[in-house]
Amino acid sequence: MKNRYKAFTLTEVLLVTVMFALISVAVFNAFSNGFKLWARGQHVLVEGDMSIFLDRIGEDLRQTVLITGIPFKGDSTQLCFPAIILAPTDGSRAKEGTGAQIGAVGYTFNPSEKKIYRTQAVYGQALKTQWTTPIEVASQIEDITLRYYFKADRGLDVKTQTDEGIPLGVLVDVQFMMDGQLRHMRRFLLVPVGGGI
Repeated sequence: MKNRYKAFTLTEVLLVTVMFALISVAVFNAFSNGFKLWARGQHVLVEGDMSIFLDRIGEDLRQTVLITGIPFKGDSTQLCFPAIILAPTDGSRAKEGTGAQIGAVGYTFNPSEKKIYRTQAVYGQALKTQWTTPIEVASQIEDITLRYYFKADRGLDVKTQTDEGIPLGVLVDVQFMMDGQLRHMRRFLLVPVGGGI
């Protein structure tokens, strides 16, 4: 008598189960490796942002100039100083579009947003404290500490705030979270016109 019922044999069921398990393991490994690569990329991204910020503030500090009316002021979390900046030109230089001008640069840390902002103003605007719209230059910041180094009779004098004269250099210590740990990135930035040099 012929069997009228069509069904899978035990061998066929086991074969399909093994194939499904192998495909599942391959898919899991692909997602696992992809997640590891993404996590590694996030480390590079955060550290890269900190490095770019430190390069930017270092470039601005190298452009510091001595000029009356705009003092070099700073405390442990913010900084404002006279510098040569790139800004839209006006008057007889209007055709140039953007050019180097004397002005001021400011950096401010906002602890509630965990961001550092940069703003600038040309000389006339800086005297009137009319700054441009702040631009975010770093995020995911837990804290920032600025220290100002001045020439002293015997060595260097380190201050946490300044409003008198231009320092020889500024130590910038940026703290940020990565993998649940607090990390630091420090850089000592020279100010060429500082300290009577």
